[in-house]
Amino acid sequence: MTGRARTVLVTLERSSVTEDDYNEQTEAWTSLGTEWAQVFYGRGDERRQAASQQDRQPATFQVLMNEITRSLTVKDRLTDDGTIWDIRGLAPDTPKRGQIEITAVRGS
Repeated sequence: MTGRARTVLVTLERSSVTEDDYNEQTEAWTSLGTEWAQVFYGRGDERRQAASQQDRQPATFQVLMNEITRSLTVKDRLTDDGTIWDIRGLAPDTPKRGQIEITAVRGS
């Protein structure tokens, strides 16, 4: 997964629980920051299978490793151009290359 530029600006978000005026808990998403990412969508057979099963499309977002990206968990999410992606896995690349791969599925 090399040789392509990071051309997609993604926003990394974390969920927080707040209380409204009626003391009911509500979930709100807070921006952790933005990162340039290289995106790899699922292979053609994975896209066809997801479409036939009305499943969600997978993608891998490759971002540079930094304080924010190292703090991500599968409870976080990312957005790009208005599309919400739920994080399903995180794989730090070798420290030498300084990247993190985020596996995510398009949110519902």
